[in-house]
Amino acid sequence: MHHHSTPVLPCRRHPLALAALLLLAGAAHAQPAPEAPARALPAVTVTATLTEQDARTAPASVTVVTAEELAERNAADLLDAVRGAPGITFSARQVGGRKTLALRGLEGKHTLTLIDGRRISASDDVIGHSDYQYGWLPISAIERVEIIRGPMSALYGSEALGGVVNVITKKPKDRWIGAVGATGYFGGGSDAASEGGVSVFAAGPLTDRLRLSVNAEYAHRDAVAEREDTRYSEIEGRKPRSLGLNAEFDLAPGHVLEAGVTDGEERRFYDDVSGTKPYANRYDLDRRQTHVGWKGEVGDWKAQLRAYRSEFSVRNSRTNGVSATRPQDMTDDVVDGHATTRIKGHQVTVGGEWRNEELVNAGLTTGRDDVTHKALFVQDEFALGRNLLATLGLRADHHGIFGSELSPRAYLVWEASTALVVKGGFGHAFKAPTLKQISPNYVGAEGPHTFMGNADIQPETSNSFEIGADWQVSPAWSLRATAFHTEVKQLITYRLVQQVGTRRTYLYDNVDAARIQGLEAGFTWAITPALRWSTDATLLHTRDKATGQKLSDRPDTSVASRLAWRVARWDAQLGAEYTGRQTSSGERLPAYTLWNASVGTSWALGGTQRLNLRAGLENLGNLRLAEKSPAFGYAEQGRRAFVTARLDF
Repeated sequence: MHHHSTPVLPCRRHPLALAALLLLAGAAHAQPAPEAPARALPAVTVTATLTEQDARTAPASVTVVTAEELAERNAADLLDAVRGAPGITFSARQVGGRKTLALRGLEGKHTLTLIDGRRISASDDVIGHSDYQYGWLPISAIERVEIIRGPMSALYGSEALGGVVNVITKKPKDRWIGAVGATGYFGGGSDAASEGGVSVFAAGPLTDRLRLSVNAEYAHRDAVAEREDTRYSEIEGRKPRSLGLNAEFDLAPGHVLEAGVTDGEERRFYDDVSGTKPYANRYDLDRRQTHVGWKGEVGDWKAQLRAYRSEFSVRNSRTNGVSATRPQDMTDDVVDGHATTRIKGHQVTVGGEWRNEELVNAGLTTGRDDVTHKALFVQDEFALGRNLLATLGLRADHHGIFGSELSPRAYLVWEASTALVVKGGFGHAFKAPTLKQISPNYVGAEGPHTFMGNADIQPETSNSFEIGADWQVSPAWSLRATAFHTEVKQLITYRLVQQVGTRRTYLYDNVDAARIQGLEAGFTWAITPALRWSTDATLLHTRDKATGQKLSDRPDTSVASRLAWRVARWDAQLGAEYTGRQTSSGERLPAYTLWNASVGTSWALGGTQRLNLRAGLENLGNLRLAEKSPAFGYAEQGRRAFVTARLDF
């Protein structure tokens, strides 16, 4: 396989990156002593306990990325939305510059991605070299993104070993609001793609009882050719388009019926070489999620019940007589619900889930296979003292092939004072095998190798501990830190069982075990009422317990730092993202730093109309990962400028 390297990041060493930010901060600090800045509204999460809570005191490690922050970052997709958050790094997919997110050193397949608490098809662990899970929603439809770091199988079941990323969408309002936006990227050379897109969002009441929201997006990004060999694309091109429609109907006071559909199509395209044959590679992706649900109050209980279907399909075509990969279709049908009430000082939540997972693939002897998941869970939140809150949870999952798994969780939150919160806990999590891995009917014989399913395979499991603190030192200063330790067992890989000539046959099996521990630390400093500096760092120490070696594609240090200035209708952002040394395929990869800068402004046009403009530069240093090491398996865009305009009404 040809490993695609990548244009990436500037400023040469991590100390220089921090020195530059310190210099800017020091210059600002030379001004008169700042007044205490206005306190921001507390970030809210519903993902940590299924009930709305202050993220700072919720029983989990929580980061919330707001719609305003998404606009300031000029995020184009979910990966852009979460990059720089504590605990998040990227893993290479070795094709077209693709990468997936990883939480706390665990792989992308160990992060559960949700839309308003609903699962999407976990395609990236089923389809090789893919990153298809991050394109289900346009950014214009997102209200906030909640990132829960640490095991959450006690509430959500399979996949939540590293954590949960829950995308909360904009909901219909009691008055009409909307936005129309356009974005353009302009590459400064051959290492950056031109890109553009338009989006529309509107929400409001149709009657006194019926509310509606609609969003649509279309975008196009050119492919970027490798500098060393233009027959290959270093970064693939994309052409996504999506349409979403959601409605809420008041059945009666305190009872709301919800329904909606999200439909998306995306074309991916890049150039590659098979043997000596250059060819054009194209993937057509289709995503759809339809849902219906009810929320209401029954006596002292607040309850939710819903049913939804997630569908994903991929089709490949190749030119110049090169064989295409097999088509694949995934469908998840889910019925879930939960209810919560207060009983004698205990906040009790109970719930359940039924899910049928189906895969259509020619590698299955019958052409398709499916498995049913069933689960029940209970959670209890209660006070152990005046300022000490305990959360206990237990979920029982039953998988139609491997059997049952119990996922307990225990967490303590101590509000030592209004300024200091200390919290920590334990959690067990698991990831069920994919249908390819566990189905005895699967024989995948594409390419030079054959992969076989194994009905005796067991789920991957983890046991994790964490302890952390959040200290509001003063109105202008806050500090935060969390230490974590995770033991992972039964990791699924494949082992060689037969070789005939050059063809090797592999069987999926539980082979590996790993230890991952680390520290997340950060601060926010309001240097002046107009200038704010925030930094988050993650230190990782990983070990393969069989070999004693570090795990691949896990940077030992990651730092994201941002200096933000805001006065009246103007704001400016300077950001640096440092990725430390790591290993990949046995090779040691060097560290690198990516710098970004932007300026934005917002103008009232009368009534509720407001025009928002932003312009900036990405990858200011125009460095390429390929020039640092050819072993990098993912890519970043080269230096390019962007301009965005959004009209709110």
